[in-house]
Formats: sequence, structure tokens, C-alpha cells
Amino acid sequence: MIAGPDAYAIIKHYESLRLSSYLDPKGIATIGWGHTGGDVHFPMTVSREEAMRLLAEDVHFVEHQLNRMLIREPIAQNQFDAIVSWAFNIGCGRAGKSTLVRLFNLGDDKEAANEFLRWNSCKIHGQTVKFKGLTNRRNTERQLFTSGLLAV
Repeated sequence: MIAGPDAYAIIKHYESLRLSSYLDPKGIATIGWGHTGGDVHFPMTVSREEAMRLLAEDVHFVEHQLNRMLIREPIAQNQFDAIVSWAFNIGCGRAGKSTLVRLFNLGDDKEAANEFLRWNSCKIHGQTVKFKGLTNRRNTERQLFTSGLLAV
């Protein structure tokens, strides 16, 4: 499967476009709509078009990884889009080891949907910190996953 417009809408809404490199809350060099990696340095700027290219490449990578992880068929587009946004944010390695993916593959949509809400924090300097923005994002992803309706 490929990500639909709803996956891109959530990612773009919650990542926000930053044309200059910055450090995310975990101290990871980031640019564009949440692009990270060895190609991000300081100082660095990109155009909106370059940011869109980076986002498309990053989403394509997530799609490829999820298409290997999600073994259940069929997969509804709204469910795939919600999982793409979530995996884009937390990383495919963590997604692959998650209870959310395990429950989804077992066909337990209700419990898989509830798992989105558990991913609203991250470790910063060894401390677990909850973020309102992550809570909002997870609620949006969960709503898309369960109802197919996007509210961003």
C-alpha cells in the first residue's frame, strides 16, 4: 500500500514545516516536515519544494517498512494512513516491535486503536516527558484509524 492524503495531512500538521535546521525535543537535527538523518546539518536551509521531496522520500521508506510488517489483509486505507503517520513519528524500528502492530496483525482493531494513545511521550535526558502535541497527534491518528474521519 501507499500512504494517502490523510497520512500526509497528519504528518504535515503535527510536524510543521521548518525550512531551517533545528533540534527536536530529543536533540535530533531536523528540517522540513520532521526529516532527520545524516544529511541534516547546521546551519542548513531547504526550499519548500525540497522539504516536500524529503517528506515524500521519508514516507516512502515508512510505507516500504510497514508493507513488510503489516501481514494482515486487507488493510483499510484509513488504518494504513494512521499507522504511517504514527510510524513516521516514532520510527519503524520501534513500530515493528510494538503491541499496536502485533494487535493489528491479529485483527484486534479496537485494542490496536487504543495503543496509539500510549505513544504520547518520549525520553529526554533519561526522563519520560509527555507532550500535549503528541497526545493530540495520537488522538487524531486513532480517530482516523477507527472512523476514517480526519480532524486536522
